Amino acid sequence: MSDFNLIDEGWISVVTDYKGTTRLVGLKEFFENAHNYIGLAGDMPTQDFALMRFLLAILHTVFSRYDAKGEPYEMVELDQRMRQVEEVDDEDAEEYEDALLETWQDLWKAGKFPQIVCDYLEAWRDRFYLFDDQYPFYQLTKEQVTPDKISKTQPSEILGKNMNRTISESGNKVAIFSPRYASRGNKDQLTLQEAVRWLITYQSYTGLSDKVIFGKEKYKSSKGWLFDLGGVYLSSSNLYKTLLLNLQLINYSNPEFNQTIEKPCWEYSPSELLEKYLASETLDNIAELYTAWSRGICIDKVNPEEAFSMDIVKIPEIRHTDQFLEAMTIWRFNDSGENKGKFTPRKHQLNKAMWRSFGLITKNESMDESKDKIPKRKPGIIDWLNHIEDFIQGERVQVNAISMEDDGNATSWVPTNEITDEIRMEESVLNDTKDLGWVNRINDVVEETKEVVDKIYRGFINDIKKIRNIESKDFTSKYIEEMYYQLDKPFRDWLENINYQDNKDEKIQEWLKTLKKLVVYEAEKMLKNSGTRDYIGITEKESVKNIATAFNHFMFRLNKKL
Repeated sequence: MSDFNLIDEGWISVVTDYKGTTRLVGLKEFFENAHNYIGLAGDMPTQDFALMRFLLAILHTVFSRYDAKGEPYEMVELDQRMRQVEEVDDEDAEEYEDALLETWQDLWKAGKFPQIVCDYLEAWRDRFYLFDDQYPFYQLTKEQVTPDKISKTQPSEILGKNMNRTISESGNKVAIFSPRYASRGNKDQLTLQEAVRWLITYQSYTGLSDKVIFGKEKYKSSKGWLFDLGGVYLSSSNLYKTLLLNLQLINYSNPEFNQTIEKPCWEYSPSELLEKYLASETLDNIAELYTAWSRGICIDKVNPEEAFSMDIVKIPEIRHTDQFLEAMTIWRFNDSGENKGKFTPRKHQLNKAMWRSFGLITKNESMDESKDKIPKRKPGIIDWLNHIEDFIQGERVQVNAISMEDDGNATSWVPTNEITDEIRMEESVLNDTKDLGWVNRINDVVEETKEVVDKIYRGFINDIKKIRNIESKDFTSKYIEEMYYQLDKPFRDWLENINYQDNKDEKIQEWLKTLKKLVVYEAEKMLKNSGTRDYIGITEKESVKNIATAFNHFMFRLNKKL
């Protein structure tokens, strides 16, 4: 029996005006009116990120096969269900890439999605039922998780409070500050609409606390592909523009992915999908990556008045090393360990502003070019933005960061918190990647700012720590983070107010003056709040070190640097 079709039923929460009004829409209504919506408004930003990638997978699939007018590309052969039959021939590769770029340009000019998107959804209507005997959405059938196919007598059970990451409560610890009260099973209750959103999210951010696998031979299990990402995505004034900015139809840094067939999960039966996952096949298309599962899931029913539960079984992990199909993450080059010499996704750090990682977001550097001899690779979505510069001139683009923090326990990796941040910049500034362009100059400013805080100001704080004979390891880090906090908003304001035509030297001097003023102000606060012991000081190398000499040394180093 089929029930709750995602094409018609309202389940995607969107913001419809600047008063913050939200409404629930189905897939058909969403794609017909995306240009009228400001943004996604799910239960939390990590959920919106997972959902956005699901929506992008639909668009990648459609526009890898059809142009903006709804006409199939000449070099692509399709079957009756609008599915691509064979990869594009090598001899047609250049012409195909030109056609893809023209499609993107036409979509940007059109300002709304064409009918072909809804036509495609209609062709695959039977794959978008939350409940179905053959093709349950993002799930397996019960026949695929029977005792003879898994490592234990039954799958692991996940309750609503485990799946709902606004609660994220395990069976061992109570979430004290839960947004839902605990009586009458309220924490475990989900509506159908919530269940769909959390289902997509759970496949992306899972953890490893469950124990059941397929078969008897162990494998490295997935904790959700998005769980390990330092997510990066672009946004603009409405959802249509936001989706298009992230619709990387051409991979310029790894063109081998441009001719492959898009394979979203709904174009395969549950048994076909499970076979692919267990075979650990290499991913070569973005729609498959954006809809990748971390668990084989079975949901029996959803009754909003009863406790929600679902059965889950672990699925093998996607290869992380040099997985450059992924466009929405920052990267770490590993100079040691099991992944030595390779790139892996790097998660964002809690309490570390996005602008402090500006070079990781905007620059590519080889080992020879990098000052610290560690290569850098910018996110694919930023590389894509650099290539569509001519089509979106004057557009205000926001670069967003998103990560899920974990508990640090390698046996469970329980999600504990989400990390979000953003940088607002003029598009032409973000795309000015010439040697003496804005991107390189801003990156130099960021590095100079970090040197002032992490070396010069830190040296002053460490001197005070020594004078006061403080042993706590947290003393210095507390003041360093406070300094970054004081710099955060002024730097963001400076960055957002840069115009492409501004004189670079004058604009940079403007920030360096602000930087010096703020750092000196914080150091002077320490001086004003000092006591007798600080002025008596200590003897070091036959000379007296006190707060006055430490401050003078700090000012000498700061003036020399700035």
